[in-house]
This record gives sequence, C-alpha cells and structure tokens, in this order.
Amino acid sequence: MKNSRCLKILFLVVVLAASCTPQRQIVYMQDKQELGDQLEPGERAYRLRPGDILHVRVMSSDPEAYDMFNLDVARRFTTTRAGDIGDPNMFIYGYTINQAGNIQLPVIGDVNVEGLTVDGAHEAIQNRAGEYLVDATVSVKIVNFSVTVLGEVRRPGNFYVYDHEFTLMDALGLAGDLTDYGNRNVHVIRQTDEGLQFARLDITDRHAMTSDLFYLQPNDLVYVEPSVTKRFGFAQFPFGVVFSGISTALLLINFLQ
Repeated sequence: MKNSRCLKILFLVVVLAASCTPQRQIVYMQDKQELGDQLEPGERAYRLRPGDILHVRVMSSDPEAYDMFNLDVARRFTTTRAGDIGDPNMFIYGYTINQAGNIQLPVIGDVNVEGLTVDGAHEAIQNRAGEYLVDATVSVKIVNFSVTVLGEVRRPGNFYVYDHEFTLMDALGLAGDLTDYGNRNVHVIRQTDEGLQFARLDITDRHAMTSDLFYLQPNDLVYVEPSVTKRFGFAQFPFGVVFSGISTALLLINFLQ
C-alpha cells in the first residue's frame, strides 16, 4: 500500500513538472552569449523596392505655387483625423514605385528611389522639388508597411505600421505580447526577390537583435507556434481537479489504514 501511494505521488510530480515552463525559456533578451551592454543591430531602415507605395506631399509658403506639384486630392486625405490614417485613399492616390525604381510626380517627373531608405527618398525628392520651388518642403511616408502576427499572441491580426524602423518586438507588442504558451523561438517569414525566406529568432536571447530579420519589412509574417506544453494538451488538462482527487484519495487511504 505504501509503495502504491509513493508511485501515485511520483506520477503527480512528473505530470506537474511536465506542465511547467522553465523560467529560462520565458525571460526575453537574456545575455546567453555574453554579448555585453553594446550590440550592433542588423539592417535597420527599410530600403524601398518596386511595388512600394509612397505618400508624397510638396509644400511651400505659397499655396498657389505648390498645388500643381500635388494630386488634387492630396490635401484632403492628408488632413483627415488620426483614426483615418489607414484610409484606402492613401493607397489609391499614393505613388507606386515602378519596375524601374521610379515614382512619377506631377511637374517634377520621375524620381528614382529604389534601394533608398524613406529618409533617402525624402532627400532625393527634396532636391528635385528645390529646382522648382525656392522654399520647398517635402513630406514622404511609406503607405504599404503592414505586418501580420499570428499564433500564440493575445491579439493576432494584420497591423499597419507608420514607422520605417519597426522591430519584431514592436510587432509582438502590437499583438498584445505572447501568451503563456507561446514558443519563444518566433518564426519570421519574408518575401524576397529569390522567394520566401524563413527564419526563427530566439527572443529569449539578445543576440536576436543582431539578425537582419529583427527589423521587420512590409508584408512580413510573424508566427508564434504553441509550446510543447500546449501541443501535448497540458494547457487544457485539469490539473487542479486531478490534484484534488488524488489528494482526497490519499487522505482516505491513510485514514482507512
């Protein structure tokens, strides 16, 4: 009887241990490789490529002078309230980079922006606009920057981004962070000229910040797979009920002896 009770207790301990996640697998950005306090990040700013859509606004102190440099509807959809920033008009009236790497602006004509960062594109357009307007001021935004976050996060979905230096941690933050059962080896899937690129970043290791995929790009997919604990059903297993039942049974056995 005593051996039977010991076996039951041992079984309970094993099951409970299997359902737990070690602390070292939960804490983000640990210094596993002793990298110190300074890290050199991967490629930060996104570089523009054909198919990207830019919102470009040329301005100066004389409205009559600069109106001809903008689409007729530009003023209307750039002054909408903050909640309308993702309005379809931004796509419809934005400037799409063609296969030659150019955008075609009113009056100014073609401006090559392929391979430039958003800041670089701003400088290139500013220089061209300065050939026509003495006090030209240019605003450039990338419109089609969105990422999708799926899997074991609290708010999965597709998110539009208005920051051209957007990280994996930013995306997970928008999605409400990982659930308790999210695997910390996070998948990042990216469309490249050579095809789909698949990678896994261990966000418990600060070395992940040096990866070229840590800074996300438009249309990246982030997927957080369930941990082993959830895949094997431990997350839904009623441990409290089982523990209570075993405890009650052991008390009865001990009382009847």
